[in-house]
Amino acid sequence: MATQNNMTVWGGVLDACPGLLCCVINIKGKLLHATHGYKAVAARLFGHKCEEGRNYPPLITDIDMGIHEALTAACLGDTNAIEISEGGKIWELTASPLKIDGQGIAGVVIRIASENTAKSPVNVPPVIQSNPEILNSVPFRAAVVNSEGVFMAVNRFLASCVRADLVGRNILELVSPDMTSDLTHILIKHTGSAECTMPDISAGENFYPFDISPYLDEELNEISPDTEIDTSRRIILHATPIEWNGMQSVLLTFEDVTDFRRTHDQLRRLLTVDTTKGVLNRRGMEHIIARNIHEAMHSGEHLSLIIIRADNYRIIQDARGYTATERIIRGFVRMMQRVLSERGKSELGRWSDDDFVILSHCSGAAAVVTANEIRGRAKDVVISAGVADIADGGYMSVSEFVDAAYSALIEAVESGGNATVLARNS
Repeated sequence: MATQNNMTVWGGVLDACPGLLCCVINIKGKLLHATHGYKAVAARLFGHKCEEGRNYPPLITDIDMGIHEALTAACLGDTNAIEISEGGKIWELTASPLKIDGQGIAGVVIRIASENTAKSPVNVPPVIQSNPEILNSVPFRAAVVNSEGVFMAVNRFLASCVRADLVGRNILELVSPDMTSDLTHILIKHTGSAECTMPDISAGENFYPFDISPYLDEELNEISPDTEIDTSRRIILHATPIEWNGMQSVLLTFEDVTDFRRTHDQLRRLLTVDTTKGVLNRRGMEHIIARNIHEAMHSGEHLSLIIIRADNYRIIQDARGYTATERIIRGFVRMMQRVLSERGKSELGRWSDDDFVILSHCSGAAAVVTANEIRGRAKDVVISAGVADIADGGYMSVSEFVDAAYSALIEAVESGGNATVLARNS
């Protein structure tokens, strides 16, 4: 995908969150995108122009060096943070690694937050009397529960974000079942932290009304735009022992991390999915191929690789333009997905503009049949295909496997195109 389109996708994801001060930097140190809010704050605090495609930060001031050190830590896998003072106000900049499962770190996500939202609650008084006004004076979302998790009091910041009255209810009934053991543990100890999903917490005035999934799901053709969106929130609960009505209790504070978690997950998906077609991109396919080669070597199961080229891709693009060509390719992808759904386990990905890769758990001969069926059902697109069977070549790496299928593809193209060639045994 072209750089212009990549920037558009990053912008659509990050700018969908009002108030999110965030930017993304790839592993080479290039700024991929910064939200409008981040640019404004970074310009005021650091003097940064935040030019996308350029190295970031510019390494001019002492603060730049501090940011660079945080980035370095994130590139090594650690989340790191630095504080910046502005006229008595404290800002926190957090650098977190952007990881791809099985492939390590692909970049860094930087988020700036003010002192009120950046920090987990600290210095909470060990004793809070049973006075709602005192509880309401605590400047974050808070509630008092007993050791069993029953709500005894809720402050106004939390109440504004809850769909029902919490007092008398048990918090264990509100969290996802797989999180109850962690939460029970901190309730018994009266201290600690636990992350959970709370479906009864809504995106009220104290939470950003943010959900980027409709944008991406529409792009990836995974669900229809009118599909109901999950409104549950990811919450980190911080527990502190207190005394309430003369009884040993627990003060719970609620830190909403939904936006950050969703953004991080979606950014990770963007690195492995061709958002135009809703299939894996080259990076995602390389990971799948590597994993399956390893499994096939140990299990002895069949594994074949098909590389399909749209021979007339450039001709279509020159004649009809980019938008019409991508619409044709989307139809071509859907047709391939239908064929593959009828033929057992397989993975489909886009390798380049005009090349697609299919990893199929079948013999080379069966893969040739699949490739020929795709050729026969293709409309508007004339294709050639190269096929490699791991059992024939004993390929030990992704590059060897891909090279074998690619060589067969070139042979098919040079023979006149609109053909399928099976790689010869090595």
